[in-house]
Amino acid sequence: MNPCGFVLVDDRFRTTVPSVFAAGDVVGFPALASTSMEQARVAMCHAFDLKFKEQVSPVLPYGVWTVPEIAMVGETEESARGKGLRYEIGKSSFRLNARGQIIGDLDGFVKLIFRRDDKMLLGCSILGENACEMIHVAAAVMSFGGSLDYFIHGVFNYPTLSEAYKYAAYDGLQRLAKRVSQSAGLPAVTAVAP
Repeated sequence: MNPCGFVLVDDRFRTTVPSVFAAGDVVGFPALASTSMEQARVAMCHAFDLKFKEQVSPVLPYGVWTVPEIAMVGETEESARGKGLRYEIGKSSFRLNARGQIIGDLDGFVKLIFRRDDKMLLGCSILGENACEMIHVAAAVMSFGGSLDYFIHGVFNYPTLSEAYKYAAYDGLQRLAKRVSQSAGLPAVTAVAP
């Protein structure tokens, strides 16, 4: 065990006793049910030499089922800043989203964090109705190395809260264009997303 009382495991979830595997809350961070199930699947595959699942995804969504729901995956602005990443954000409010208006969630939002140079999605935070369901879209985009382009080119059903991803991406592109214009000493570029 480590000093915090968690069972030590390797990347296959094998303990210091080669025939004993451990997963879930007993191994510590992130101690989420969803991650624990994936850790157990990896452990069982290695324990029984099954060629099915070799590792847990490095992209882990987090969800808090409060009112309002809170969910995130990947970097936050604070963590990106702390790592010295050159990032930009794009944000969309449920107040401006037809589905948000229909269900009365006017305070919810989607916030995307992406790299400035290639628009690669680094993280996403969502607050509001269905946040814990919606976060998987961003997690999938990140798992496959996607960028804001997915949200710009993708088609989202209307009216859905998920459509907020598209408008967060448009907002991000506008912020990026403004940053580029300012750094080049040009007048600010303003555009309105369709």
